[in-house]
Amino acid sequence: MKVTITDNAWNNLIQHSSTIVDNYVYINYDFEGCGCVVSGVNQLMEKDSFDAGDALAEMQGGNGKVSYAKQYDWVYDEEVTIDFSESSNTFQLKSPNQMLTPRMKFIPMNRGK
Repeated sequence: MKVTITDNAWNNLIQHSSTIVDNYVYINYDFEGCGCVVSGVNQLMEKDSFDAGDALAEMQGGNGKVSYAKQYDWVYDEEVTIDFSESSNTFQLKSPNQMLTPRMKFIPMNRGK
């Protein structure tokens, strides 16, 4: 999977977590409570390590490092973009073909500190 993080999204990630520049942006596919694996939702998380079962995305552009669970790569298009919507104040995951997640939250590692 090829990922682009827009400058706007990257700047907002940094505002939420100053440690993101040293860590991974992890695209988490969460289907707990959704009833079915195909009904899951994406969220962004900050991780400081690369786990077994994770895949490292090929980055387009110069912002950050992105990983995701390899077992859910069927959910994503070959090329995706992480963007930030000013109007909804949320992150978005989209591809040239479709909007995958129009309102996506980010969970920083330093949450609650």
